[in-house]
Amino acid sequence: MSKIPALEAKTAAPASHDTDVIGIYQDSKNKGPYAADVEKLLKLGVFKSKAGQVQFLRFAGKSGADNVAIAGLGAKADLTEEKLRSLGGSLWARLSAEKSKNICVHLDTFLEKKGKMGFTDEEYVRALAEGLILNCYSFDKYKASAKEKKDETGPEKITFLTSSGSLKRKLETELAKIEVSGTIINIARDWSNEPSNVGTPEFYAKEAMRLAKQYGLKCKVLSEAEARKEKMNLFLGVGQGSEREGKVVVVDYTPKKTKNAKTIALVGKGITFDTGGISIKPSMRMEEMKHDMTGAATVMAATLLAAAWEVPNRVVAFMGFTENMPDGDAITPGNVIETRNGKTVEVINTDAEGRLILADVLDYAQDIKPDAMIDVATLTGAVGIALGKYCCAVLGNDDSLVETVKQVGENTGERMWQLPLYDDYFDDMKSDTADMRNSCNDSHGGTIRGAIFLKQFIRPKTRWAHMDIASTAYNVSHLSYMPKRGASGLHVRTLARFAAEF
Repeated sequence: MSKIPALEAKTAAPASHDTDVIGIYQDSKNKGPYAADVEKLLKLGVFKSKAGQVQFLRFAGKSGADNVAIAGLGAKADLTEEKLRSLGGSLWARLSAEKSKNICVHLDTFLEKKGKMGFTDEEYVRALAEGLILNCYSFDKYKASAKEKKDETGPEKITFLTSSGSLKRKLETELAKIEVSGTIINIARDWSNEPSNVGTPEFYAKEAMRLAKQYGLKCKVLSEAEARKEKMNLFLGVGQGSEREGKVVVVDYTPKKTKNAKTIALVGKGITFDTGGISIKPSMRMEEMKHDMTGAATVMAATLLAAAWEVPNRVVAFMGFTENMPDGDAITPGNVIETRNGKTVEVINTDAEGRLILADVLDYAQDIKPDAMIDVATLTGAVGIALGKYCCAVLGNDDSLVETVKQVGENTGERMWQLPLYDDYFDDMKSDTADMRNSCNDSHGGTIRGAIFLKQFIRPKTRWAHMDIASTAYNVSHLSYMPKRGASGLHVRTLARFAAEF
């Protein structure tokens, strides 16, 4: 797993550092020790202070640094937290390429006191630091060459220098939270990137137990025999074509002070590899179906992060891990299966399997009577057609809950868009031989139909939201602070912050 650099806030520059980082606005008079260098670059036209632009000058540093990185901030009025996050990602890439190890970020050059930016200095630094940290990742554990490239890793220490003692004190707490969030988000990425011959249901169950112990949480693992006693026939049906045994994993964080604490259930889809079953997928890019357990990875990491941040609410992650394989024991189109809540489902498409395991796990999770329940799943390819990779879909039975989750996602830069959940969408999913079908024979409204299926398993008093992350779970190349290929780690911060603020 990638090592997260140490983050610290200081009011005096570190005695030894190799690179200074300064910020330059397009509409401000350049001041400070690097003003002359910046003016030369501007006159030459090689640097225009555009938001996200980074210029690196080797052996031009001052005050103990060899080098300086100049970061463009654009116009003050146009600056947003997401632009700062993006700048952080670009800075990390450039500093890593230049082999900078010990960085000093001069915050006074970033935090202009003139004009209102719409967010506090603390929020400003948080976004910039998140961008730096979120780009600190690579999955190369299976590459022989990785052992030879230890010196090519990115910065090891980042100091945020400020002249404000009060800001320094605030940042000490905030940077510690960001540092641990980077470590935990990379756990989610590692889980999602694991090849399926390693990342089996048993592997994730053991890893969940190990991590739960490390972070002081409770963990329970249900075998298939125990799932059968719970009447999780849909969950078992999806996995019956696999030689590997499925596992239902429950990880429980309970705050030290339980008075007024609410309970949040997070439910994650954990298909460790999805062939489509008998309704087999095309071979093109099927290798990416190792990421079909990213929902489970996301809720696991969110629970760990909630625990590390010591949020005031209880968070319980429910994860269903199994494979969807097409052997002679696999479920076939037309099979009718009774669910944990007693309803019956006619399976007409075995590649619509995520909603099957979630139906039983959602019902199981409601036994703890949560104040809110959110499921996270790489559920439908249709969500990418509807929304692309710029946001995930969110749907639910409680608009105020959905709006809260959506707003938290907006604040973290992990955007969501609410799709309707009209009951009319269920009409096409009614079956002649069972209570419902798991799919339809056309591609219309696929994301909504997946969610309306799940809604049939939500009890009347349960506040529930569903996040379809199929298009944002991996290969999110348009974000500078994300790996260009593989797992993104998106939505972990949103769920942890939701748990803190709910």
